[in-house]
Amino acid sequence: MSEYNPPRGMRDLVESEAELYEYLFSEFKNTARKHGFEPIITPTVEYFSLFEAKSGEEIKRSMYVFEDKSKRLLALRPEVTASVIRAYLRSMRGRAKPIRLYYVAQCFRYEEPQYARYREFWQGGLEIIGDQDVNADVLVAFTASEFLDKIQVKHVYEVGNVAIYRAFMKKLGVNEDAQDYILHLIDKDKIDDALAKLSEITGDKVELFRELIYTGDLSKVEEIINDYRDLLGEQYETVVLEQERLKNFISALRELGFEVKYQPKLVRGLAYYSGLIFEYKLAGAEEAPSIGGGGRYDGLTAVYGGPYEYSTGLALGIDRIALSLMNKYKPRLTKKLAVILIGNTQISLGYSILRRILSGLDMELQAFVYKPRSLARGLEYCNKVNVDFVIIVGEKEIRENMVIVKNMNTGDQVKIKTDELLNQLSTMLRS
Repeated sequence: MSEYNPPRGMRDLVESEAELYEYLFSEFKNTARKHGFEPIITPTVEYFSLFEAKSGEEIKRSMYVFEDKSKRLLALRPEVTASVIRAYLRSMRGRAKPIRLYYVAQCFRYEEPQYARYREFWQGGLEIIGDQDVNADVLVAFTASEFLDKIQVKHVYEVGNVAIYRAFMKKLGVNEDAQDYILHLIDKDKIDDALAKLSEITGDKVELFRELIYTGDLSKVEEIINDYRDLLGEQYETVVLEQERLKNFISALRELGFEVKYQPKLVRGLAYYSGLIFEYKLAGAEEAPSIGGGGRYDGLTAVYGGPYEYSTGLALGIDRIALSLMNKYKPRLTKKLAVILIGNTQISLGYSILRRILSGLDMELQAFVYKPRSLARGLEYCNKVNVDFVIIVGEKEIRENMVIVKNMNTGDQVKIKTDELLNQLSTMLRS
């Protein structure tokens, strides 16, 4: 192992790859803000118990867990929703609801590294706390789709609802831990194992679950719900409302022009999901891992000792999105300038010129001050790093109250009075 390699499953992001990630972070944040979300930043390290409570079997097994020097059991966050709920209970529960939050954050899971799966990965997330209506679900989904459309990632939806499974399991005596385990098996496409476990508890009623899992027809699901109305008892109305939410969510997205498919096997791996769930798939690559997803997690606040709140949210996998764009992304064309100081020219003078340029020109620029050992070396360096214009300042130019502006693309250069630099530079940059 080279001492220069990062730990297994971790990566350095440099050059064009880092540019792509910065672009995705920026576009995600801008889209979220435009749709009424505000930022939240939570710690990378949390108490292990926060995630142990309701993260799901797979995530609990794959967490980075360690003791600090005071023997407190901590974990690198494997996801962010639990942290958002903790922060809400700590400092936001008195605010007007609904509360709409967004984040871009690193997460960590100790899994076997493979294509599109890393031990350190990035998520862009949206959360809404305090809104029961399906509009909240549509808002997070639509906002994420707007981001994906903006970056030209064609996507389709797969949608399901775990509330229907949970309601039937509850009425048939399947406790919550067993429910979480069975849903985990379904999430891993271990359908036979899930049905076998259900059969141990529910006997011949396992056929009900077989029907639910293997039917892709929403009207058929409604028939099953009505056929088992007596079994559901007081849960019947809840299941009917959840089915209605599912239909309304799908209908709204389809009317907005998105491709949406009902997927009964979709349950997602996080144990806190309570109802509607959905995933984003790359169009034309639906068999590949999803690029994000989310759903309802009503009542997660109560798991942590707070009042019951309706909540919904999602997270997009920035890494998988970046992989889909790696060969398509073109960095924004930003003009690059350098102020080169020659001889004994005071460094502060170069930064005074730089400040005037960056504050006085209304355009996106990259600019820096450079003091090479010689002008030739300075120009050589600027050529290698693709600088467009060089502003040369030496002792002679200072005495004459002039600067030299060199166009590195054409080789042309011109002397300009210092007080005319901004106007003439603006013209050059726009030509």
